[in-house]
This record gives sequence, structure tokens and C-alpha cells, in this order.
Amino acid sequence: MKLLFITYDAIFDEEIMQLLDLLEITGFTKWDRVLGKGQNSEPQLDTPVWPGFNCALVAVVSEEHLEKCIEKFKTFSTQFDNKAFKVFVLPVSEVII
Repeated sequence: MKLLFITYDAIFDEEIMQLLDLLEITGFTKWDRVLGKGQNSEPQLDTPVWPGFNCALVAVVSEEHLEKCIEKFKTFSTQFDNKAFKVFVLPVSEVII
């Protein structure tokens, strides 16, 4: 299993939710109004000087499902020039329920 940690400009929220539906990712945790700065993006600090904010979410997907997800996220990412969108893929060693 892999954990997808996704951060994105809040203006993409509707598109990201549609993408999750398309990928049949039904379980995730989402945070709204996340502040920060990426390596290749302007700060999103929700202030008059640095307006805007991000969202972040995590989802766990199977190894078999991972390639399809990465392919779709790469396609999505290329549609927007230098906008805040990142996907980090991390190993999941155990899930405790």
C-alpha cells in the first residue's frame, strides 16, 4: 500500500474531488485552508501580501491502483503552469484499525 499526500491550490478543489471520484478513491482525509510555500510556487499565506491558501489530503491506495493514480495526477499537473499541485507517494507499512 502507498499513502498519497496531495497538496494543491484551493482553486483546484473541485477538480481534485472529481479526479478522486474518477480514480475510485473513496477514503481520504482532507484539510482546508492549509498555508505554506512550495519550492516552485509563491507563498499561500492567506494574507493581503500573500493571498490564497491550499488544501491537502491523504489517501491510501493499493500497489495495483498506484500506477493509474500517478498517471492521472501527472496528466492533471501538466494542465496548469506553475500552480501549486504536488503528490508525495509514501510507503504504508501497517494500518491499525
